[in-house]
Amino acid sequence: MKTITVREMKAHWSAVEAQVRDGETFEVVNRGKPTVRIVAAAPLRVLVWDDHLATAISAAGRSAEETVAADREGRW
Repeated sequence: MKTITVREMKAHWSAVEAQVRDGETFEVVNRGKPTVRIVAAAPLRVLVWDDHLATAISAAGRSAEETVAADREGRW
């Protein structure tokens, strides 16, 4: 982890951002005290659900309330 001042961060933001994107972590100090930590954002996970209709609840002629009640089966 690298330490950087607020002034340095403002002056060299594009370089800091590039390093964070490459996995570096920065601790920003203001007047000698650590204030924030800059880390890369976690990448979004893509949900892969090939056959969502196969796992869907079948209504089988029931109302929405009956379908929900059957799905919960006394859990609430």
